[in-house]
Amino acid sequence: MAKTLKDQLYDALLRSMASGHLEPGLVLLEGNIADIFGMSRSPVRQTLGRLHDEGAISRFEGRGFLVGREPRAIVRRSLTAADFRAAGGQASVKRTESWRALAEKVEHDVVLCSMKGRFELNELQLAKSLDVSRATTYRILLQLQSLGVVEKIKYSSWNVVPLDDDRLHQLYEARRQLEPFMIAHACERIADKEIVRYLERLDQAQARYPAVQASQLDALENDLHHEALESGGNAEILIMLQRTRPILLISKHLLDGEIELPPGDPFFAAHREVFEAMRARRSALASSALHRHLQASESLVQERLANFRHAGELRTPRYLRWLGQR
Repeated sequence: MAKTLKDQLYDALLRSMASGHLEPGLVLLEGNIADIFGMSRSPVRQTLGRLHDEGAISRFEGRGFLVGREPRAIVRRSLTAADFRAAGGQASVKRTESWRALAEKVEHDVVLCSMKGRFELNELQLAKSLDVSRATTYRILLQLQSLGVVEKIKYSSWNVVPLDDDRLHQLYEARRQLEPFMIAHACERIADKEIVRYLERLDQAQARYPAVQASQLDALENDLHHEALESGGNAEILIMLQRTRPILLISKHLLDGEIELPPGDPFFAAHREVFEAMRARRSALASSALHRHLQASESLVQERLANFRHAGELRTPRYLRWLGQR
């Protein structure tokens, strides 16, 4: 998993102190460091507290901290990005990688809980559990909201949207109405090289199956049910389809350690039939093939959902509170 913002800041400060570019006795101020790294003061405050607990910096009568345990003199100057770059590091943090790694973890926990019933998600507790800022937490929750996995109910509190049989059926109904329409339009727009790429990825996975990762199967699902549909050219329908994403998330997270991969062909033949029709530019055939695939897929996913609901073990994180069955 990618390092959190605080871990990255901790490494940068420790490296610069060890190299002498942040000299003993130098005053470290929250605001100065926050400005350099473009982050809020909260993670800076917590990182400085960690360095103090470890004895790398010390308190004094003035504001801030001093570099070193017992420095001989106090050095007052403004830090700059150059102080960190000179030590062989960077005066920045990788926000996207850290955020995406955490979002994937939260998505996994929330989706599994949604299969078991109704849960309330506490935003403040989530921030503490992830050890990140409220801004990062809120960004993760907005992403989950766009997928139809959570919904906001009041300040700092969200509900996990239960994924029961009725909702799953309704999501499939929406997909059967929208995806065949989009794939027919995509036949007229998509480049041959893209279709060939999808088919090659299918062939490679099928040749290795079942010695594949669940993440590879999820990527293949994304090829048909997201990337290929984007070529249909209707952004509004794509937004609607985003709400049906929980269908794919069921298999993505159940097959990721909760249940074994299916013994037979999980979907390779069905996807290939759609892509071959697209390569032949036969839009009606591609549309009907996708409709049949979705029709057959529903019963399989319903079965996975029922089995996990009945026998699957659930490790509920601290930020989620069970409210009962729907």
